[in-house]
Amino acid sequence: MRKTTQRQAEPGTWDQHDLLRRLCHALDIAKLTVDHLAANGYADTRDPFKNIRPEKIIAETAVLLLAASSAISHKEVASRIHAIAGQLVPHARSDRAKIGLCLEPSVAWDYALPHVCLSRIGYGDPVFDELLRLSLQAQSHAGRERLPHRMLEQEWAAMGWARSKHASRPDALRLARLSALHRPMDLLAGTRDDLYAFTHALMYVTDFNLNPAPLPRPRAVLLAEAEAMLAWCLDAQDYDLSGEVLLSWPMTGRTWSPAAAFAFRVLAHVEDQAGFLPTPSTRVDEAKARTGVERIQYLLATAYHTVYVMGLLCAMSLQPGFPPPAVLPVSDKKPGSAKRILEFIDADGKPTHWRDEFDQLTGPQADALAGFLLHIALRRKTASRDFGKLYDLLNVAHDLELADSPAASQAAELLERLAAYSRISANAQRLPLEDASLGTSSFVQHDAEGQQATA
Repeated sequence: MRKTTQRQAEPGTWDQHDLLRRLCHALDIAKLTVDHLAANGYADTRDPFKNIRPEKIIAETAVLLLAASSAISHKEVASRIHAIAGQLVPHARSDRAKIGLCLEPSVAWDYALPHVCLSRIGYGDPVFDELLRLSLQAQSHAGRERLPHRMLEQEWAAMGWARSKHASRPDALRLARLSALHRPMDLLAGTRDDLYAFTHALMYVTDFNLNPAPLPRPRAVLLAEAEAMLAWCLDAQDYDLSGEVLLSWPMTGRTWSPAAAFAFRVLAHVEDQAGFLPTPSTRVDEAKARTGVERIQYLLATAYHTVYVMGLLCAMSLQPGFPPPAVLPVSDKKPGSAKRILEFIDADGKPTHWRDEFDQLTGPQADALAGFLLHIALRRKTASRDFGKLYDLLNVAHDLELADSPAASQAAELLERLAAYSRISANAQRLPLEDASLGTSSFVQHDAEGQQATA
């Protein structure tokens, strides 16, 4: 089990006692979640889309305990970890999990992940180890095809099972180069699944700072993209993904950008207001329509994951040297930059929680977030197909020396493609009908030949 030396928070950083309080809150929710949902998961007769398998809950709780173990030198964290681990052990090593190892060796690490996390914090089991070893020796143990970030998850589990604090990870960088961490993200039209692939791959590569492997691209490049993704998630009030993207800062280094520091403030404020980080799937009216245990289980099933994400974020922030700043840092952005970008955002008339926190900032602090605001505006104008305003926005960004971000570059490319499309369409309309037909036929033939040649 990883041991750390308890230290006081560095001057100018977020209050350590507050981070501990938030982490302990997440662990308390985890205890309730294990009590109510680890045995059978959750089945919602009113909305089957809210159903959750018990294996998912068990695995995510085990991951939370592993990440929180970096703060185990704090007695209030240690007592909670040990209590929850004791609850979780019989579920993680149930007959269902053991039979799964026997019947499905191609998903052995999926069944074994909670066991691996528990073993890493001192709760080993030689019987389960032996079944896992036999499963991994099966001819079909590698017979399941996976996405790159899931391949990283398998490597991460195998590394953890090695039980060495400094286990070598020769495959981690190779697999990371196949993942979303190695290629520019689509910052204007990407999906939630794309973001999950990015955030989860980063968790597995960094191992929550317990035994990190090398990153496939420089930290500054990854965080430039993460900042655009963070702005998108925060503007959409998707606090689950906001928290996961925000983990990019403490999991890769010690410095927090103004945008990352601001996002942490927003998440903390929302958590304080609601009592937990809300998620779109938790409906107040649906919760009120339930009573007793049914209401508790509904709230846990729909909100536990976002609570866990906040717990992960606070655990990472408690590591020495990694807490977010207490006061939003300022930068050398041009005075009035934020106001000029806000004009594009306010024109949409869309209320968001982040604006409440933003309006409390000083002028220099707000200007430090001009790039963050630009990312919000770029995503909004692209989503609404308001390409005229997108063009105007990029001009303003150029004037403000903000146009060097990956999102702004992708927006410029988008406008360039649309301009090319417009020229091609206009030329096609000017051709005589018979020539236009020949041109189209020729293009299709050429395209088919090109595809054949490529194949």
